[in-house]
Amino acid sequence: MPARRERYLLQDFPLIHLIIGGFGNTSFLVGSVFFLFPSLERIALWLFVAGSLGMFVGTMGEVFVRHARRSRSSPC
Repeated sequence: MPARRERYLLQDFPLIHLIIGGFGNTSFLVGSVFFLFPSLERIALWLFVAGSLGMFVGTMGEVFVRHARRSRSSPC
């Protein structure tokens, strides 16, 4: 059952990885701008953390999908 769920979430919806990565990139950009204002530094820090996590999760999901596709298509 986990393999089926894994395929459903990770391979059939590659747009999810793009959306999560885009969220991470946007959070990072907004956090960078917020660091220009001393009163927003705490929010900027948390946006950096959320952005980093989003970029990491999006990238790792895409790596997993590419690896799974490559291993399925390679002759054994």
